[in-house]
Amino acid sequence: MKKVITVFVTALMVLLLVTSCEKGKSAASSGKTRVEFWGHVNESWNASHRDVIQKYNASQSEIEVVPTFFPYNEFEAKIQTSLMAGAAGADVYEIWGGWGLDFVASNALSEVPAALVSDLVNDCYEPVLGAFLSGNKYYGVPLEFNNEYGGMLVNKPRFQRLGISYPQTWDQIIDVARKTTERRGDIFDVRGLDFTTNDTLTTTWLSMILSKGGEYWVNGRLKFTTPEAREALQTLMNYIVVDRLTNLDSATGSEGIESWHFIGRDEAMMVPRGPWVIAELEAEYDKKIGVDFDFVSFPFWGPTKAFPAETGWSMCVPKSTKVADAAWKYITYFLEPSNLMQHNINCAQLPPRKSIKRDPAYLRQMPFMAPILEILDYSRFIGPFNTEVVKANLSQVFIALCTTNTYASIDAALTDLENQCNTELKL
Repeated sequence: MKKVITVFVTALMVLLLVTSCEKGKSAASSGKTRVEFWGHVNESWNASHRDVIQKYNASQSEIEVVPTFFPYNEFEAKIQTSLMAGAAGADVYEIWGGWGLDFVASNALSEVPAALVSDLVNDCYEPVLGAFLSGNKYYGVPLEFNNEYGGMLVNKPRFQRLGISYPQTWDQIIDVARKTTERRGDIFDVRGLDFTTNDTLTTTWLSMILSKGGEYWVNGRLKFTTPEAREALQTLMNYIVVDRLTNLDSATGSEGIESWHFIGRDEAMMVPRGPWVIAELEAEYDKKIGVDFDFVSFPFWGPTKAFPAETGWSMCVPKSTKVADAAWKYITYFLEPSNLMQHNINCAQLPPRKSIKRDPAYLRQMPFMAPILEILDYSRFIGPFNTEVVKANLSQVFIALCTTNTYASIDAALTDLENQCNTELKL
């Protein structure tokens, strides 16, 4: 197996070198500096990128940006291999912010120019740059504000039939969920509040900790053995085992689906989730926002307004590129508020720049984003760690607490969760 891997990596490096040479030849023949852009396949996102690229290429005569899009299920591995191999497969990458932590640590990315950093730091929210900050330097720039907290899908027809107004406080949400859950024994026909999908469970729990004045990132380590973490996890556990507002299908994947699908299938009243699922509901279930469902505010649990957010989709330039200056010129153009706002609208994304949030033109075209826009100022970067490790371990512990006697107490579960996460993350 090692021999096969070695041959594969060697072949890939040769291919990348050949590709790099071909790019150079093409640039020389056209008289322009050629900048290769790599992204993943997403119809609306790809169309938006092509529009910006076409506009940029036509605006000047020195640089030609050429896009390539790869299937998502192979995209991460492809860019990891090309970056770690030391030969740039592209000159500009569109990457998930969480991947940036590894790329920054491996010294694979070039530093963001000072002028662009100054512009962005003064106009961006903390989470959108967090994963790319190292030693007071930045190595990537944001395309969006990725958020999984503060918004909630509601089943509009069911609320209307029952004559119930949308809840506005945490207590009201739980009260409505208790009254509207429908089940036959262990079979749920309607879940009052489904929140156990990995992303939702993690961001909800961490936000609950922060909203009670607690912290979960202390002295460079995850700290879950606190009164705030205990109270928050016990509360969420009670919603499953005492109130029975939902079950663990979204957590275990036993239905082959996650929480927002229950809105699409008319099997839930309320589902906290990020706004990106709105387009998924419309596409997969032919649902229409404002008719079949609404997107409303999901409040804070405690008195402190605070929630964690990951660094979302971003752009970076590999250190190995030969055309870094040209690459950053294109990125700077892309991030101009007018261009970035149109991209955010095209892709149904939250804006990473405060100036876009304040622009009435954005909200006019994206009115369903209003619940999230109101709370962006209360956001915090989730932390400089692989969030997938925390999500996976929290889900396993939560499932065990709700279904087994694995842990003698919730304190024992939190101790195990803290130790496991810090060990896996090598903190």
